Amino acid sequence: MPEAVPEGDVLLSNADGSILAHGPDLLVCDCPGDGLDLAVRRVATFAMTASLVIVGIVAARAAPFPIVFIAAVWTAGATAALLFVRRRRRLHGRFRLDFERAEIVQEGRGFRRIFPVQAIARVSTPPALDADVDEPGLAPRWLLLHLSTGEQLRLGKAPAYALGPALAFLRRAGVEA
Repeated sequence: MPEAVPEGDVLLSNADGSILAHGPDLLVCDCPGDGLDLAVRRVATFAMTASLVIVGIVAARAAPFPIVFIAAVWTAGATAALLFVRRRRRLHGRFRLDFERAEIVQEGRGFRRIFPVQAIARVSTPPALDADVDEPGLAPRWLLLHLSTGEQLRLGKAPAYALGPALAFLRRAGVEA
């Protein structure tokens, strides 16, 4: 079944997500950020499986015991990468900034969080670290929402000129840039 066409004014739509304005008081941002997540999970699964195989070979006395240290390093590396991705996942998701209800709702993979709109400290557009563009005006930037708790939420990613409509919406809603 085809996905329903979203209603509202499209402020941003690209491969990295979308930002829709549903009236003057509601902004819906979808910034999944799944590319790195999927890659790390696959590599970590391979590393954990290979570690189990190595431990099994050592347990069967078909290999010397010091090889277990390789398995331990792979397991530690995979665990650290999975924790990094889990923390990074809290930056992404589907965001519903409802200025009428005075709440921000974040829905991500396996979690849902609600923040009061009063927790918004400011918005910024820092350059994305994976920028691979020669012209500075076309380099991708993040649309970051900074909260008073110190958390950041990634609302979208695009060149600076494409983030303009979303920034204008946030300024009209009273968010500092």
